[in-house]
Amino acid sequence: MESSEELAGDLLTLHGRIRRTLLTGKADEVSASQTAALGRLLRHGESTVADLARAEGVRPQSMGATVQALVDLGLVERRPDPDDGRRTLVRATDTGSRAREDAWATRTRVLADRLAALPEDDRRTVARALEILTPLTEA
Repeated sequence: MESSEELAGDLLTLHGRIRRTLLTGKADEVSASQTAALGRLLRHGESTVADLARAEGVRPQSMGATVQALVDLGLVERRPDPDDGRRTLVRATDTGSRAREDAWATRTRVLADRLAALPEDDRRTVARALEILTPLTEA
C-alpha cells in the first residue's frame, strides 16, 4: 500500500495530466488565470479586484491585469460601487457567462469521450473514486 504522501503525489500528477489534456484542445484566447477569475465571478458574483486577488492567491496588480484582459475580451465589466464611490466592482457579462459554459461543455465532451472508451467496470471504479475524493475538497 502506498503512503499518503505517495498517493498525494500521484493524485497531483494525474491532476496535471488531466489539466494539460483539456488545455490542448482549448480553442479560446482565455488564459488559465483569466478562466479562474471569470469562474469565481460567475460562482460568487461581482467583486473588487482586491477581493478577487485575495481569493485567487495572487497580487492585486496581477489580478488587475487579468481583469483588464477579461474586460478587453468583453467577458467582464467594471462598474462603480454604489455603496463606495472610491471602489470599482467587476462582474461577468452575458458573453463571459456563455464563453465559460461553452468552454465547460468542450472540456466535458473531451473527458466524456475518453471515459466512454473505458470498460463499464472501470467507469464504475472512476465513479466510486470520485465519491471518495470529493470530500477531500470540502474540508
